[in-house]
Amino acid sequence: MLNIREVKARIESMQDYSGSLRVFRLRLADDFSFAPGQFVMLSIPGLVDSNGRKIAKAYSISSSPDEKTLELCIVHYQNGALSPPLFKMPAGSEVTVTGPYGLFVLKEPVPLGAVFIAGGTGLAPILSMLRFLYSKGFKGKLWLFYSMSEPRLFLFRDELLGYQKNNGLQLVASTSNPGANWLFEKGRVTDAFPGHAAKIPKDSGFYLCGPPAMVIDTVKMLEELGYKKENIHREQW
Repeated sequence: MLNIREVKARIESMQDYSGSLRVFRLRLADDFSFAPGQFVMLSIPGLVDSNGRKIAKAYSISSSPDEKTLELCIVHYQNGALSPPLFKMPAGSEVTVTGPYGLFVLKEPVPLGAVFIAGGTGLAPILSMLRFLYSKGFKGKLWLFYSMSEPRLFLFRDELLGYQKNNGLQLVASTSNPGANWLFEKGRVTDAFPGHAAKIPKDSGFYLCGPPAMVIDTVKMLEELGYKKENIHREQW
């Protein structure tokens, strides 16, 4: 296991996908090792609760371990303890990262035809895995089923389409609120997956991450379709 450390960092850049979803790139002051799929606890120096305890929240890492910055996908909650002050901080501000944590990591060796399933910001740890695999020259066939609540929340769309075009990623994107210009599938993951199941072997390895209801429903669907429970690795918020 990797050692848990507390490291200072600065916000290098931010990208908004909506008023409530922002991707933060952090420049760490020291070396920081993690495995694809793990998460960190993020805190702001001096931010404490009414009892004087440090406020820290868990966020999965979306960057690959071989990148020079740490990337986090963060949702703004109006009554949240951390996200409101964080979203007011400009680039260059200091934050603290503690970790890494979590056992939702890639199993080695990664089998051909591995299937990744993500809902919303559950894409973050999945993307870390994909970025890591492709940076190492992985040539096998991989699937990604990715569902978001609306098209504007299609995180890292251009990057994922690039993996589809250049690396052979089997990308199946879906949303329950498609709108007129949506070019992908409609509905939730559980609506999109069955139409592709015939092309996915029953002994495939699965990595699922997303809201609890989505993960529970997807696991149930996979088991009903005959996929092996021991091959389904999951993480839920």
